[in-house]
Amino acid sequence: MTLAYIETGLKELNNTDKQVALQILARELTKNIDVELSVMPLNSMQEMLDLAKAGKINYSLINSYFYLKNQESLAPLLKKEIWAAQRGQQLEEDYVLIVNNDIAYQDIRSLSGKRLSLYADDLLMGFYLQQLIQKEANKAPSSFFKSIKDTRTLSQSVLDVYFKTSDACLVPNHVVDLVMELNPAVKQGIKIVHHSGAHFIMALILVFKNNPEVEANAIRTNLQALPNSIAGQQILDLFHVKAITRIQPESLNSMLDLYRRYQKNQHIKTR
Repeated sequence: MTLAYIETGLKELNNTDKQVALQILARELTKNIDVELSVMPLNSMQEMLDLAKAGKINYSLINSYFYLKNQESLAPLLKKEIWAAQRGQQLEEDYVLIVNNDIAYQDIRSLSGKRLSLYADDLLMGFYLQQLIQKEANKAPSSFFKSIKDTRTLSQSVLDVYFKTSDACLVPNHVVDLVMELNPAVKQGIKIVHHSGAHFIMALILVFKNNPEVEANAIRTNLQALPNSIAGQQILDLFHVKAITRIQPESLNSMLDLYRRYQKNQHIKTR
């Protein structure tokens, strides 16, 4: 059996430690089962779709942005079983726009010509920023902001605003809470000026229809029990994930609706 993942959009999987963690995850999911779950890195979503159509993939780990872009192609290939990675206290993430207290903010357009910090590898958050700026200012972020700094971590984006090396940043709300917990002084230097609403789920494990039933049932049981084992907790810690939770496909509808409205508006603008 095969667990495939697309390296793009999952920056945490780019170094050796995380690739080893994926191998540990595969072993943990197949403990007490007479089957091997091999880990397969892929370069593109098209490669994943081609392999899935050929029946060569059983599971995939992907950034949710790829799910949004390819949901129609994926739907005939998938079981109605989706697992979601949870980074904060809540499963769904609220993206917040933060500015330094010195910024005279009235609305999104107040940030025109300002400096933004963004963890660019979070493709889903980058998509939300793009549709937000186009909706509010009818511009792409690259032309709306004076500069966009790609930060190494989500926390660094918040610190950039606090230390005034950037004027604003977009991050999940739980990251702000974490930074303030570690450094309470940050709270006095920044303010949240926009909430996306709690709709976004960062990464997904998808299950393909070609899964053998007995093995799939056992893997499902092991996935549910992941937080209860030492190895499972170590895996979650390495990926900075609090839990991996089974969700209903309908839980992704708010993200899908936003993406489809964005695509429709893009089509109208380019006609």
